[in-house]
Amino acid sequence: MGDIERRLNKAGIKRGVIWDLEVDVNAAGNQITPLNPGAPAPNVQMIEDPSYGPFENDLTVGNFNPLDFAKDFEWRYDGLEAVLLAALMGTAPAPAQYFKFTTSNNKIDFDEGGAELTATVAVGTYPGAAAATAIAAAMNAAVGIALTYTCTFSSTTGKFTIGAGGAFAIHWNTGTNKLIDISEVCGYSDVADDTGAASYVADTVGVGGALNYLHTLTLAEKAAGIFYCYAVEMGSKIHVIPSFKIAKGTFSLDNGLIKASFGLRGSRVIDDSAIITAMAALTIPTNKHLRALYSQAVWRMNNQTGDALAAGDEIRPKSFSFDALERKFDGEHGSASRVIIEPRENGKPSVKLTLEFSRMDTTNAAYFAAWTAGTEKKLDLTITGPVIEGAYSYFIKFELPRLIIEKVEYADSEIIPAKVELRASVADAAPTGMTGLTNPINISIMNTRATSLLA
Repeated sequence: MGDIERRLNKAGIKRGVIWDLEVDVNAAGNQITPLNPGAPAPNVQMIEDPSYGPFENDLTVGNFNPLDFAKDFEWRYDGLEAVLLAALMGTAPAPAQYFKFTTSNNKIDFDEGGAELTATVAVGTYPGAAAATAIAAAMNAAVGIALTYTCTFSSTTGKFTIGAGGAFAIHWNTGTNKLIDISEVCGYSDVADDTGAASYVADTVGVGGALNYLHTLTLAEKAAGIFYCYAVEMGSKIHVIPSFKIAKGTFSLDNGLIKASFGLRGSRVIDDSAIITAMAALTIPTNKHLRALYSQAVWRMNNQTGDALAAGDEIRPKSFSFDALERKFDGEHGSASRVIIEPRENGKPSVKLTLEFSRMDTTNAAYFAAWTAGTEKKLDLTITGPVIEGAYSYFIKFELPRLIIEKVEYADSEIIPAKVELRASVADAAPTGMTGLTNPINISIMNTRATSLLA
């Protein structure tokens, strides 16, 4: 037995399969680092039998009430708090892969029915479509070609297609530069050459080779079936919340750091799980020290019907409170169980933002007129961290295509501060510069996680 009174602070999460049935979180990469790791006390209904009289009441434990608790984090670009945010949004497809070409993997040997030709892709790290453009440019720049070459990348399949105006062959197996060609990075098998056609689709998804991945989180109307198990060491015991859903995500400023707080609704707390019996295998995701700083944040806002957001639209609030999303879950019981069934949305989700400015100036003084006139806004917030590699850095970006000003306040003070409260709503159409974005909130994250945040 270990020290039963000592809190060890080791906590982990894993996506669940069946509501209120715990899953083993004890695996590498499942450790999370909340500022308040402990599990909350169970919330139970006590049933009283009054038949014994006022001094000898019989108390019986009834159902477990919805277990509402919160976890606070210093936002880490590679931390599992991004998983909680994705679960709150309700969707997280596989991230966009990037492709890294170096002098060790940038050659293409091919022919048009005669001598071997060689193309050299420009060294660099590219998203899929840009990588395809670079491949086509390299082949069209090769000495001795007669055909015109194209290359496309499918974001759906993750595969490249290399084509031309006539038949040609690519020497994946017999090429002079086989050991340094693009086959592996782009997903073409080198078991045999590609011959006899005018177009060749990659055999598999390429390895990419780049360290950076772009995750795009789109707001889903419902978040059904997305819940997690939470476990934390408490001395010699392991306290487990078999299932919880993410009900709210709030971002704010804390001593120069970006703080993320998640409101959670769980089923119950147990300390005798037969499934989670150890936490030794838990490890924190890589780059745990890379925290988001407020000095890395850039806010931009202008009129919803105005031009695309640009440098001239930057605003500089001294502090903020950003309820990035709140889902209004129920907490209902069903028969044959003492715990709540999986919560479901019982109202519309909401997105709210409060910005506070050190002093009233020309920009934020205009919010009063915009408020009284009903002028709507659009906004983005980008927090950019260290370089991952090449031209790509960690970041998290929020885009809000339609904001309604709900309140403007200028306090009575020697130096007049300003405060504005806004609510996000669905846009009738995507505003200029936010192509395809009409949901109240849209989030993109660049980090080094190669799989979906909900995997």
